[in-house]
Amino acid sequence: MIRRRPLRAVALAALACLAGAALADPPSDDLRPPHEFTYDVNGVTTVTLMAAKSKILVGNTPYTSLVFNDDYDAPLIRTRPGGTIRLTLDNRMDEMTNLHFHGMQVSPLDDGDSIFRTTGPHEKGQYVLRLPDDHSPGPYWYHSHFHDGAEHQVSGGLAGPILVDGITDQFPELKAVRERALVLRNFQKTFTGALASEIVTGAPSIRTINGQFQPIIRIHPGETQLWHLFNIAANQYFRIRIDGVHMQLISQDADTVVKPIGVDEMLIGPSARVSILVTGPAPGSYPLKLGSANTGPAGDTYAAAVLGTLVSSGEPMKTVAITSPYPAVADLRKVAPAHRRRFVFQDSDSDPNAFFINGRQFDIGRVDTTVMLGDVEEWTLVNPSQELHQFHIHQLDFQVTKINGKDVDFIGYRDNVFIPALGSTTVLIPFTDPVILGKFVYHCHIMEHEDGGMMQVIQVVRPEEYEQAVKLEPLGGIYGDNQMCVYLRNTGGAALTPPANASRPLGSTPEGKP
Repeated sequence: MIRRRPLRAVALAALACLAGAALADPPSDDLRPPHEFTYDVNGVTTVTLMAAKSKILVGNTPYTSLVFNDDYDAPLIRTRPGGTIRLTLDNRMDEMTNLHFHGMQVSPLDDGDSIFRTTGPHEKGQYVLRLPDDHSPGPYWYHSHFHDGAEHQVSGGLAGPILVDGITDQFPELKAVRERALVLRNFQKTFTGALASEIVTGAPSIRTINGQFQPIIRIHPGETQLWHLFNIAANQYFRIRIDGVHMQLISQDADTVVKPIGVDEMLIGPSARVSILVTGPAPGSYPLKLGSANTGPAGDTYAAAVLGTLVSSGEPMKTVAITSPYPAVADLRKVAPAHRRRFVFQDSDSDPNAFFINGRQFDIGRVDTTVMLGDVEEWTLVNPSQELHQFHIHQLDFQVTKINGKDVDFIGYRDNVFIPALGSTTVLIPFTDPVILGKFVYHCHIMEHEDGGMMQVIQVVRPEEYEQAVKLEPLGGIYGDNQMCVYLRNTGGAALTPPANASRPLGSTPEGKP
């Protein structure tokens, strides 16, 4: 936000001196893929992420920052539907941290995707994620979700990509095409050679792809490539185009679209991901352009830049077209919502660092919303502020139906969407998968706003538990801190089992846990 802190104007003026420095650097060599952890024959991906303050290169510029495994280009975690991720978070920092596995449809209970767990300084945390057999393929990401520290840690580098294989199973004709991961982020420039002590949204920054500054991406004329683009920046919007190159959208937020969608430009908000098909143009060089962005009168302005260059050369190749049918996805507008709710995402009038949902700031010990498993709900997200907000809910996806009251064409689901300044966005959310039973959060994914309080807690419960769960909202709900034994004490119930007609299994309880 432009109003962020009294020192902001001074900081911006000073940092402006650095704005053109990186542009003078020569472009790097061909785009390097991220280092990768992948799965074994049993579908298990074993990962160790060491979080530490390290000396790194951001593009071509040396910095000291908070990163995973001593590299600003964090490793890619590859898994598959039905697979398992076993991850050790080795925290060698002098501050707490944790992890969220953004967009993944996995359990928030026990050692799964719970943002209520933290790993203390110089301690280790364990995560086990069991993907349902029908988990949606495509790009996801992991990142710090430690409240009041997420913006700083993610800006420094504590974030990385996840790729769930399977898109080429939906479209077998794509199995032979080259697949690329393009991980987008920005790093605030400083005079100190270290991560900024204060993150100033909109300040001059180094924008990179896979940690590289303006890399060359090579393609043959006519060649088809499958690109997965991940926006893992804390706050920045990426508006991307390649002049003269038409692209085809395959998925948004790892949800495969339901029909052919051509795009010339993509606005990829904070936390969003897209998968696209790119066809090699006539021989030549084509800049991958980042357009300027403005999030509103009270928001941030991001300067235009060149992120990289697509170089088309070599022998022409045959273009691959999609011939398989697109997946059938239920249009939730045909379902009568069980509840209609209204959420107001609002900036404080008096405190530039305070943000609210329905007049409340985040309280980790309180539940704000209780939903019954099996319900589809309509949520209207209202933004009376003079800047964009970016809505995200954990554990599941939703369908956008209206923006500013106007119907939106149905092309599939997603897990985040912008709420226009002085406007509204309406979504339909299916709370139907038993894997989401538990407690998690929804929030603005501009991390400055999230850390400032624009986040709330939701619990999804079985219908017979609903009344008790609502009564327990002020005390943190029936799940406590999301550990199974606390849940069972509060409900007096038996271990969780999915309904007989469940479309996805619930991850089994780790051996030795109550």
